[in-house]
Amino acid sequence: MGAGARLAYVRTAHARWRFWAAAVLALLAWGPALAATADPRAASTSEEAREDAQRNIPLAKVDPAYRQAVSEVLANPTLFRRMPTSVVDCRPELFTFVAQNPEVLAEIWRTLGVSHVELVRIDERSFRMSDGAGTTGRLMIVEQACDAAAQNRIVIYAQGRYEGKPFTSPIAAETVVMLRSGSVKETNGRYYVAARLDSFIKLDRKSLELVAKAVHPFVGQTADRNFSDTLTFISNLSYTAEKRPEAIEQLARDVEHVDQPRRQQLTKIAYDCAEAGRQWQVSRAQPASAELPPR
Repeated sequence: MGAGARLAYVRTAHARWRFWAAAVLALLAWGPALAATADPRAASTSEEAREDAQRNIPLAKVDPAYRQAVSEVLANPTLFRRMPTSVVDCRPELFTFVAQNPEVLAEIWRTLGVSHVELVRIDERSFRMSDGAGTTGRLMIVEQACDAAAQNRIVIYAQGRYEGKPFTSPIAAETVVMLRSGSVKETNGRYYVAARLDSFIKLDRKSLELVAKAVHPFVGQTADRNFSDTLTFISNLSYTAEKRPEAIEQLARDVEHVDQPRRQQLTKIAYDCAEAGRQWQVSRAQPASAELPPR
């Protein structure tokens, strides 16, 4: 990737960003501190939001090997948080690809030098994760229903641990997270994707609830911001695919720890996005050189 294209990515990213799945394991210190809000798009730790999230996880469809573990986390979570719903301008097929293949996004960030998170695919449903700062774990996709239109539901069960300050011994946790998304074609002809993340965390020691509640006002808001920033990054990836698919093709070549089929799929999606962008420009009666909507 050329220096200009690389800079365009880095400008929109921060070193603390995390892809949505890895972020879950880093949130070992959440706690129920936010009050319920009338805005359904806002962050919430309310009982109402938690019960709604529980109802929307289809336990009967969860992988039988993990169904009991998932059920136990949902039934008695130490912590729960619903992150704010975010809406971004994004091609739905690109969003779905990234949601189903989070290791691709992790490797893009590593290639661009904006993150040290490692996410290694073990098989079609599981990943090994390390953030380089003391958090390690294993993530399993235990249920999903996805399509190219970004009408997605992905449920992940994660087992993780954190070793580092300020704790004198490792903290272990189990997490269940559900990503839900949908897309709509607006009157301007652009596609927008809305996404929301619900997370249930079960800590291994009851006493850690006090620690979680003490730091939640900081960690919870950071988690919300990271999720929002991640979606913005994916939107910018979609924008670049529309304008410069060859840059995404080069990026697909540069990522080291992504298998060849997924590299090829990312390249194909990039050129599909570019073609959709050209068709959008024609539909708007704009010249081929016109800019996409301001970011």
